[in-house]
Amino acid sequence: MITVSKLNKKFDQTTVLESIDFSVNKGEVVCLVGPSGSGKTTLLRCLNLLEIPNGGTITIGDKTVNFDQAPPSKKEIAQLRRYSGMVFQGFHLFPHKTVIENIIEAPLVVKKANRKTLIDKGKSLLEKVGMLEHIAKYPDALSGGQQQRVAIARALMMEPEVMLFDEPTSALDPQLVKEVLRVIESLAKEGQTMVIVTHEMNFARRVADKALFMDDGIIVEDGPAKEVLSQPEKERTKQFLQLLDDD
Repeated sequence: MITVSKLNKKFDQTTVLESIDFSVNKGEVVCLVGPSGSGKTTLLRCLNLLEIPNGGTITIGDKTVNFDQAPPSKKEIAQLRRYSGMVFQGFHLFPHKTVIENIIEAPLVVKKANRKTLIDKGKSLLEKVGMLEHIAKYPDALSGGQQQRVAIARALMMEPEVMLFDEPTSALDPQLVKEVLRVIESLAKEGQTMVIVTHEMNFARRVADKALFMDDGIIVEDGPAKEVLSQPEKERTKQFLQLLDDD
């Protein structure tokens, strides 16, 4: 489903990702964990080309983009992005559109799909994430957790093969975190392929098939989530998890 090989990324002269190699099989949930500034979010953004890598290759589905050659064309970027849906920390909903208008916007514009068909599908997805009763509300009338659940439904509207989550609960009050994690957990049970940047270790241990521990722009440890997050081999991983447990 996803294969990343020798991926590098620099901002000016600063290397933020160095020789990244990993793969994600169809139906797998992979969590990216590590300290702030370790490169997790940059890696996630590289997967759908919100950031353009400086070297290496990314394959998603049957599309491979090689960054050792010329920068990707707009067509290549669009082809790779069609495989993935992205959920950000800050929701990114349109404030002047209702819940249903927010989630049908992308397929309406990109796919030129039928509006009534999209509304019917949108209602089904809003029911799935527990937000159907809020269909006519605007984002400022919703809690952070509710906005994030709408953002998840919006990403699912494009029928992505892979869902990418960038710390989806980091902007939420603690009491709202569980409602978002429950939605993501239900997607995992349905077999949705996902790559999730998270600091929620108990959630990661429960949901993830694999975990990648990152530090200083490299993958320090990569393996089954229960092993990496509960019995890590690398000292840097142990130190990081110990700090979280101490908190």
